[in-house]
Amino acid sequence: KQSVVLTAAGFPATAGGWFMICGGAAACLLAIETLPERFRGWARWGLAAVTTFVLWADAVHLRFFGDLPSPAELLSAGQLGRVEASVRSLLEPGDIWFWLDLIAGVALVLTAAHLRRLTQPRRRVVIVVLCVIVLAGAAAGVRLAVTQPGLYRQVFRRVMVAREIGVLNLHAADAGTLLARRVFRRELDAETVARTREWFRARAPQRAGVGPWFGAADGANLVMVQVESLQAFVVGLEIEGREVTPFLNRWAEEALWFSNVTDQTGQGRSSDSELATQVSLTPAAGGAAAFRFEGNDFTGIAEVLGGRGYHSVSAVPYDGAFWNRRRTHPAYGFSTSLFADEFSAGENVGWGLSDRDFLTQMARRLGSMERPFAAYLLTLSLHHPFEGFPEHLQELDVGRWQSTPFGNFLHTMHYFDQALAEFVADLERQGLADNTLIAVWGDHDAGFEWRPEIASVLGATFDPAGWYLSQEVALFISVPGVPELRGERLMPAGHVDVAPTVLALLGVDPAPYAFVGRNLLGEPGDGPVVGEYGCWRDARRLFLQGDGSLEGGRCLDVGTLAPLPRDVCAAPFAEARRTEEISSLVLEHDLQQQISNELVEVPQ
Repeated sequence: KQSVVLTAAGFPATAGGWFMICGGAAACLLAIETLPERFRGWARWGLAAVTTFVLWADAVHLRFFGDLPSPAELLSAGQLGRVEASVRSLLEPGDIWFWLDLIAGVALVLTAAHLRRLTQPRRRVVIVVLCVIVLAGAAAGVRLAVTQPGLYRQVFRRVMVAREIGVLNLHAADAGTLLARRVFRRELDAETVARTREWFRARAPQRAGVGPWFGAADGANLVMVQVESLQAFVVGLEIEGREVTPFLNRWAEEALWFSNVTDQTGQGRSSDSELATQVSLTPAAGGAAAFRFEGNDFTGIAEVLGGRGYHSVSAVPYDGAFWNRRRTHPAYGFSTSLFADEFSAGENVGWGLSDRDFLTQMARRLGSMERPFAAYLLTLSLHHPFEGFPEHLQELDVGRWQSTPFGNFLHTMHYFDQALAEFVADLERQGLADNTLIAVWGDHDAGFEWRPEIASVLGATFDPAGWYLSQEVALFISVPGVPELRGERLMPAGHVDVAPTVLALLGVDPAPYAFVGRNLLGEPGDGPVVGEYGCWRDARRLFLQGDGSLEGGRCLDVGTLAPLPRDVCAAPFAEARRTEEISSLVLEHDLQQQISNELVEVPQ
């Protein structure tokens, strides 16, 4: 079963991996041999049942995330009931294969006494054989530790580790590591903290409030709209002769339209977008930061603006426990957070209140809020797997895509586009639009299976490079009263750039804060923008990660996708790696507020 999981991931077990897989299984069976004889049969069956469930869950997880789950994700296992449709869409008929042997196993255990009378294997021989297998697995582990000492520490894709040690051994190692971190966690030494602080100080010019647009919206209200699965390719897209997003198409000319924004989320999906945009840190490499680091002291947009007299509110028409928002949003600095039970009843689309009803209600609330205010609104009309979009709301003729997930996605984007247009019109009617900066972005990619026909619609190449670039999300910023700030900006950007850019427009210098992102309207430089799995791009190059090393990846010209010599990518590769390391250090050791305070105390 472990072989099936690894093969499905495209990383079949190595020879050494097989030794360790067998060694791990033998170690478990040896432990069972210490039990009284009457319990051994059911203990073996129970072991098989638990490992079967784990491996089946791994297989399902792989189909969506392309990687194995981490222990941190188990902390969010309670979310599964709320994404039942997404999980169900990932199941396959062949999954029954995982469970067939367990059914036979029950019969085997029930007849075990009779079988013992027939065969009665010598127990000492069994134990000796198991010990030999364990020793062979241990020897393979020692050899791996010598030849690849950094394998487990530098996890770029978990399946790459699993192929070397086995899926279940990886989970066991994860559990041990997690326990050890909690029991033996040590504080960082002062030198490491100082180096981290100096990294942020050296990067200060890239996020600083400089240039002609610093303070362009000084004192204005702020509305941020995070849109479920809003990808960049829908902007300007036509289907059967009709625009999918006519309002956003107009905004692409009338507002700032950043068209090369990397999706920087990981396994935390929407919650990772919240972390990246609100506190400008790249998400954790494994699991959802919303659960792993809920107790951290963050420096975010809402907190910074709150210190300047802003009243802040976050709002999502869904259960506040989902993605741990009831805890993380206050940690990000929001003084008020609104969830499902605080909205009036309306039409539900997908998971909750429709985008139109949600934004209409929020427009009214904003009209009565004390000013200046900072509002963070999260939409959720429809979600992967994009099933069941209401027929009476379908206005597009999507042709061959009708009644498919991709067709429903297009209907959803068209519907959101209308809802956003009405929301902006509501702000205008209330006299808010003239003094409100509005930022709109997509939280993450839609999660479609990469197929030739979808690549064709997107105008992308059907290969890993085309797939990576197609995952880019939309980012718009509408600045009131500054007609010069409009049109498309081609510079590569990411979710982490939202906070420094927005704060700089509002007249707040982001330089003294421990933000990984840059002020896109200042002097952002041309450094790499890091995405998932350590891939990155800048204005000239695209690097697709392989095994975590420069030599194992692919260096491409971002315009033509032609191969480039790897040394052309060497310097930005090192910079991208360092950025990820710094962000991870800050999250793991709760350093953001501390470093921000130190940067404020010491002039840049």
